[in-house]
Amino acid sequence: MESVTIARPEVRWREGAAARAGWPQVGSYWHARGSRTLAPSPKVPAPMPIRSFRPVLTVLSTLAHVVGCAAMLLACGGSGSSSGSSADSGAPGVELTVPTLEGPVQADVVGGVRRFLKIPYAKPPVGPLRWKAPVKSDPWTAVRHETTFASPCPQSASAQAPQSTDEDCLYLNVWTPERTPANAPVMVWFHGGGNFSGSAADTVPTTKQLWYDGQFFASRHGVVVVTTNYRLGPFGFFAHPALAAEGSPSGNQGMLDQRRVLQWVQENIAAFGGDKTNVTIFGESAGSSDVCYHVASPGDSGLFQRAISESGGCTVSINGGPDPTVAQVAPQMLAFTKALGCDTAADPLACLRGQSAANIVANAMQPDPTSGQVTTATWSFALVVDGAGGFMPDQARTLYDTGKVAHVPYLLGSNNDEGTLFLLGSTPVATEPDYAAALQQRFGAAATQIEALYPPSNFGGDYNAALARVIGDSSLVCGTHDTARRAAKAGLPVFMYNFDIPWGIDPTGLMASHASEISHVFGDPVAASASSKAVSDAMNAFWAQFALTGTPNGAGAPATWPDFAPDANDNDQRLQLDPGWEVVDDFRKAECTFWRAQYDAAFASP
Repeated sequence: MESVTIARPEVRWREGAAARAGWPQVGSYWHARGSRTLAPSPKVPAPMPIRSFRPVLTVLSTLAHVVGCAAMLLACGGSGSSSGSSADSGAPGVELTVPTLEGPVQADVVGGVRRFLKIPYAKPPVGPLRWKAPVKSDPWTAVRHETTFASPCPQSASAQAPQSTDEDCLYLNVWTPERTPANAPVMVWFHGGGNFSGSAADTVPTTKQLWYDGQFFASRHGVVVVTTNYRLGPFGFFAHPALAAEGSPSGNQGMLDQRRVLQWVQENIAAFGGDKTNVTIFGESAGSSDVCYHVASPGDSGLFQRAISESGGCTVSINGGPDPTVAQVAPQMLAFTKALGCDTAADPLACLRGQSAANIVANAMQPDPTSGQVTTATWSFALVVDGAGGFMPDQARTLYDTGKVAHVPYLLGSNNDEGTLFLLGSTPVATEPDYAAALQQRFGAAATQIEALYPPSNFGGDYNAALARVIGDSSLVCGTHDTARRAAKAGLPVFMYNFDIPWGIDPTGLMASHASEISHVFGDPVAASASSKAVSDAMNAFWAQFALTGTPNGAGAPATWPDFAPDANDNDQRLQLDPGWEVVDDFRKAECTFWRAQYDAAFASP
């Protein structure tokens, strides 16, 4: 059957959303009361009509307090999770089978769009392929029709995903409009989870709702969405010093998996109606930092044209300093090898490849960032600077500062209360001595300055709230801002945001915490009020508009999004993502100036 094509869709802000939220209309835009009016954004053609669509919204009859999910990093979830939509065979004339270079795949129609699950993009990285660069999948002839997501890549159990020891996990998923579009923009999502947990099948905490559901981008805006698994922890970021000698990557295997996904998109996405010359990569938390690294990685040149980082940059590591080199992590990798009993083997790598995935997972020392505790592991697994010819040949900071990055439009931001999530499992700090001790434990000699910058009196006397703000600013808010500044200085078109909608699963406890924006971005917020849902509708459209044109601005938007361009006095602007849609000047300028000085000192240390 021949596929039926439709004209390339334009982004449409959902009718009435701005009016329902009470925004006044000024000219062709909806503006927040009290916000600065900026220069109009480029004109875009009027949107083509699209059929009406009722988004799926999972209503929680009982909201369990999220502290009961104490091990959560980003989400509860697992293989085969569902958004609550049922599949059907589609309207007459809908082409459910699509050819790829490796073989044909078949979709189900879910929420009025075609959803293709569990498409292999690389061979299972097992046996001799463990810690190798990803290898293209073997071809197949029979139609692959998958109805569940792939297993998460190996990891310990957490509230984000169940324990997995299944290395056959390198699969991706595609959502595309029900009728094949013509050259639709493509968005590729990299999930968060510290690069040690999570999967494309993650569900929203305390619910069974699929978190990264591409159906709303596809149904509302005609976007083709790809989500994917990639290797994690000791399987995806293992930098054993002997790997280079055999021609294998010295770490960063998970990043090469993500690159392989982008290569798969170049090879196959046209068959799904996508435009391989208009690809946006986006991600949250570790996925956000991964996006930032891809912008800096020379091997990714030409694989994408836009980038979005939600809560995480890469010009300073999560620990506040440079990323380690292969040589610097070698003692940890050798210690891990010894723990597995392979240090005295004639061929340590062969011994390690002979270990079961379960044994490797059991010895991985997977962290729990929500514990609120300061812990030191004997080894950890993260991105490394792997030198010339590697994925990350130099510090990402250096690559941005020298302009050796992809010159693509870049949208970045963070959430107003990033740090609350990371104190879920901790005993609340209730006194000034406890607050001072917590700062001393985390920041050493800088603790006194930090306490002066974040006095509990600024937080209504709430010491725990002050500590949460410190944790969020020091790593995610100001780290993302640092990357945005360097990207803008390198000449990239940059846009920034601050998300400030309390998370519906626990609005008073978490507020606008780390990860709270994800469902709003994907257009399906949990337990949302009318105004929160309107913000989500607009965010989904902003992201789609950015993917289509390289700017979030477009006719019918609720606000004009300013460029992020710090001036000679270090003043800048970003858009506040909440019902007010204010343009914010110099967001947390004093705090981020302080943290940049701390970052600079860490980079200057020998």
